[in-house]
Amino acid sequence: MTIDRSERTEHTVLIAYASANGSTAEIAEFIGERMRDKGLHVRVAPVSENPDPARFEAVVLGSAVHNGEFLPEFAEYTERHGLALRMRPAWLFSVGMGPALRGPLGAPLRHFIPPAIADIRKHLCALGYRSFAGVLPRPDDRRTRIIVRLLGCRFADLRDWPAVSAWADSLAIWIDARLPQAPFPAVREP
Repeated sequence: MTIDRSERTEHTVLIAYASANGSTAEIAEFIGERMRDKGLHVRVAPVSENPDPARFEAVVLGSAVHNGEFLPEFAEYTERHGLALRMRPAWLFSVGMGPALRGPLGAPLRHFIPPAIADIRKHLCALGYRSFAGVLPRPDDRRTRIIVRLLGCRFADLRDWPAVSAWADSLAIWIDARLPQAPFPAVREP
């Protein structure tokens, strides 16, 4: 086995995401830009492109949440690449209604982590998890509108960009401080 120090990894950080209506994609791109501003090399890609996390030194994974679960393609991606994801620093984020819940019915649910999300977090040995509010359009279904209102949520773009910025900056600081200055060398079998 020889170590080829001339071959560098393509990027330092992978941000892989699954988005239902574009809100999660915009948050992933925003996190990528914040990390680039901090001097990191970042690739942002949807999980549908199946980016190989083994080519990166750290990974940030995000998905929209529907009915208390990550999107199916996101869960499949984390299962398919579980070993590679567990072998490097990884963080999770979700985008959904939870962080925007208010009032007597919604507030107790605001910080609840659904079991399906907790399972993936545990499976990946993720260093951290953050839930962000997304964009909640007004649904046509009256029953859904009533439930959402009872939970204390409103229909709007509920994304908290300062919170996303602060989280992205904290990840960039962690990555910059703890990863080697030079990329991991590629290892070639003889």
